[in-house]
Amino acid sequence: MFIERFIHLSRWIKDQQQRHRSRQELRHLDDHLLADIGLDRDTIAREVRKPFWR
Repeated sequence: MFIERFIHLSRWIKDQQQRHRSRQELRHLDDHLLADIGLDRDTIAREVRKPFWR
């Protein structure tokens, strides 16, 4: 049971780290690329400000 919880926690942490990295990478895209994926600077700013667990 402890091992299963540890594995679950490890996966959750890994997912949160990936989410954080993805949000940070969005900040570095230029406006043309953001427009291609249907996002704007305001949307990116809101995403980057979100807590890591959301």
